[in-house]
Amino acid sequence: MAEVSAKLGFIGITCGSVALLLAFVHFYAGPFSPQQTIETSIAEKAVEIRDATVAALRGEEAEKKTYVSGMDLDQVIQVGTAVLGGLAIILGVAGFARHESKRAAIGAAILGAFAIAFQFLGIALGAIIFAILIAAVLSQLGFG
Repeated sequence: MAEVSAKLGFIGITCGSVALLLAFVHFYAGPFSPQQTIETSIAEKAVEIRDATVAALRGEEAEKKTYVSGMDLDQVIQVGTAVLGGLAIILGVAGFARHESKRAAIGAAILGAFAIAFQFLGIALGAIIFAILIAAVLSQLGFG
């Protein structure tokens, strides 16, 4: 019986495992970069919404803010997790296409997909909670 090589699958499993561990560590131990408090973020967003609404009612154009994009440690971890997860999926598919061990190829793809999905669900949950808090603050200010 011929021995089946699973080099791509095992590299993919390694990438997927590292990506999943990064996602877990960032979710449970992060954020690692200095962040605004949630109160400050909500207050700033509520004021921006109020000012834009008042300007629109007056027929004026709202003041446009420019945002400076810079990478901090948290963004590097998020991008790294996505890249490693994507690489694990790609290596799993490539291993499957090369008729390597199906277990290794499928395992790599699943680990990569779980890492990306876990990261996405964490971000989505945070965005939903943030939106609910902003809606609550706006309703207390009389906009709801």
